[in-house]
Amino acid sequence: MLLVLSSGGRRAAELAERLNAIGAEFIYHFESFGEAGGFGKGDVIVGKLSYRGLMRTVRQNRVTAIADIITAPASHGSLVAANVAEDLKIPLIKLIEPTVSAGTPVSVGPEKVSCAVEYSYAAVANRINNTVGSAVFFARPMNVRVIAEQVFDRSALYVPVLAAGEFDVDLALEYGVPLLNVKEYDGISGKDAILKILRGTGAKMLITDSALGISDKLEAAAEVGAEVIFTQSSGYEYKNIFDNTEALCGFIEESDLLTGGGDFSVSEDDDAANGPADEQEKENEDSD
Repeated sequence: MLLVLSSGGRRAAELAERLNAIGAEFIYHFESFGEAGGFGKGDVIVGKLSYRGLMRTVRQNRVTAIADIITAPASHGSLVAANVAEDLKIPLIKLIEPTVSAGTPVSVGPEKVSCAVEYSYAAVANRINNTVGSAVFFARPMNVRVIAEQVFDRSALYVPVLAAGEFDVDLALEYGVPLLNVKEYDGISGKDAILKILRGTGAKMLITDSALGISDKLEAAAEVGAEVIFTQSSGYEYKNIFDNTEALCGFIEESDLLTGGGDFSVSEDDDAANGPADEQEKENEDSD
């Protein structure tokens, strides 16, 4: 049995259609009736995602794998899913929006710039560790931080931010790179502005979690000989991560993860003690 955690939308119905096509047994979980609205036929659970609740759902339905297709970056539900999957030793599959969509207009030829799509944060960090020169991030703080934690020399990591009346130290610290490497610029978009940033930092790599300004990034990188890496923006590391439902279902169909099993011996009284997410939930309840 596959448990799909979803925040609704077109992809929920699209994945359900593909899962039906391959004969998979599945249940959907939505956190609100608004998210579940218009989903169509199928087994659906609606309710707040908590560690204890998800543990109970997995155990009672003998779930052998979890597919997280929640769209919100760094969502609490995704964190809960990761904790439950790890503790029960069952596979966790993540579906994300692709950083680079098919048909995205790119004016620079592929022969003029080196670029790649790498959704594993660990793999991005490994690329940085094996590159001589600095890396510049055009990415959200949470994604930069996860990658930076796995980089040997953080002094070679830079983040450009828009110049403001007062430097936001708290925001700068969220990136997880040396404070002096969060540099202010009058502009951080457009080819000329990006080119200035890459030259000023001596960048050999440009890492982005957004396809915004893709042509400008590629053209600027091509001029300085920097490699462009497109990564994901979920905020969490995933072993099994896909940016389209076809690839995700292909992975499910080729594997035996729907016939395998996790550790379902966790008792209803004990499951609360196993979840690191529960402590945060209790803090949230106490503050309400």
